[in-house]
Amino acid sequence: MSEQTPEELAKRAKEKESAINKARAIVEEARIAINAAKENKNVEIALRYIMRISGFHQKPVVVGADGDVKVNSTLFNAGREALYHDIRALMSVETKNIIERSE
Repeated sequence: MSEQTPEELAKRAKEKESAINKARAIVEEARIAINAAKENKNVEIALRYIMRISGFHQKPVVVGADGDVKVNSTLFNAGREALYHDIRALMSVETKNIIERSE
C-alpha cells in the first residue's frame, strides 16, 4: 500500500469532520422541527399520525392461528415501530407529553 502524504491525511480528516458536522446539523434541524409541536398544530397532527401508524402502543409480535410466531410480520412491525422510536429520541419531554398523552 502506498503511504499517504500529510496533505492527503489532512484533507481526509477535513472531509470526515465536514460530514460529521452536516449530520449533526440535520439532526439538530429535525430536533427543532419535531419540538415545534407545541407551537404548530400541524406538527402535532403529523407526529401523532406517525405514532399511530408505527404501532407504538401495540405489541410488534404477530402470532398466527396455528400459534406460531410470524417472524416476517414481527420484523416488519418492529422496523415500523423503530422509526417512531428514532423520532421520539429527538423529542423533548414536553413534546412527548403533547403527542403521546393527549388522545
